[in-house]
Amino acid sequence: MLRMMWSADAVVDEFTLRPGESTGWHYHLVPLLAVVRSGTLTRILHDGSVEISPAGTMFVEAAGRDRVHIGFNQGAETVRLQVVYALPEGAPLTVDATPPPCCTEAVRPAVNPVAGGPHGMTS
Repeated sequence: MLRMMWSADAVVDEFTLRPGESTGWHYHLVPLLAVVRSGTLTRILHDGSVEISPAGTMFVEAAGRDRVHIGFNQGAETVRLQVVYALPEGAPLTVDATPPPCCTEAVRPAVNPVAGGPHGMTS
């Protein structure tokens, strides 16, 4: 049984990133669960580490402003993500952030955030 200490909105959403697109640097107020439905998502995390998630895999993103990250599509196929959040009522899905100190130009992806949807992701 799942018990929540606050009134929450359960949100299931699908986002796409076309080749060369990124989410922009951001963080989440609550942990989320994501499933990669197609393509391969590459993420740079708050500590500069890189995680690559191909289609058919899932991952959990940690919450908090000390866990900023960016996701991007370096492949030729569109990335489709299905994401589940349990947010306090009215809370945003993501919060824009600046890159962490460890992520200099040398490790930032050479892609542009795309307008439309949270952090460049289109739903």
